[in-house]
Amino acid sequence: MKKIIIISIVLLVVSNVASAATLYFDEAAYKSALAATMGTTVITEGFEDSVVWNTSRTFAVPSVISQGLTWTSNHGANGVRTGMLGGSVVDGAYGFFSDPHGDATDSGAYCDTAADPIPTECWLNDGWIITAPAGETAYGVGGWFDGSGVATITFLLDGVDVKGNDTDNIDNVNRNGESVDGWTFVGVIDGNGFASAEILELSGKDSQQIFIFGDKFTVGVSAVPV
Repeated sequence: MKKIIIISIVLLVVSNVASAATLYFDEAAYKSALAATMGTTVITEGFEDSVVWNTSRTFAVPSVISQGLTWTSNHGANGVRTGMLGGSVVDGAYGFFSDPHGDATDSGAYCDTAADPIPTECWLNDGWIITAPAGETAYGVGGWFDGSGVATITFLLDGVDVKGNDTDNIDNVNRNGESVDGWTFVGVIDGNGFASAEILELSGKDSQQIFIFGDKFTVGVSAVPV
């Protein structure tokens, strides 16, 4: 008597899987990937518009809106500036930076000699925030960055570090980011979209601040479906 064995095969189909943020270190590769994102409008910003950025040439301003994007410091009490940066920029004549750089408030003498893990209040990180136009979602932010000394940066998309959940560095504790010691391109694309991207310097701390500057940004945005 033959035995009939029935094998049941179940196929699990998962759709709309959330895509992780991807970092790019080559401008051409980043732009190519951004162009492949359906429905994305690409905005380029080089801070050369003398009307939009004119005031920021002389002193720090709380924020600037250019081509719908809002540029602010990552510290609410600080402003943003554009300048010639000693003639060292990637394209055109002007670059971008926060003014003052980072949190200018000294956190206390104990921070100057703090050992790992360095207390949170001892980090005086430089950086700025780029916010998408009202009614639109950003999918990519990339630009050229220059830092003093051993500057390293990361991206916080809607406040979440793109590498903060790495298993070897949970919550980004004592992690250095991507090196930008000299003009370096760094970009990020996230298929889930985000409203704002914070560029944050990770290495500087109290009495050891490290500054960053930016130029020639490419940002991909898309209208939010109704």
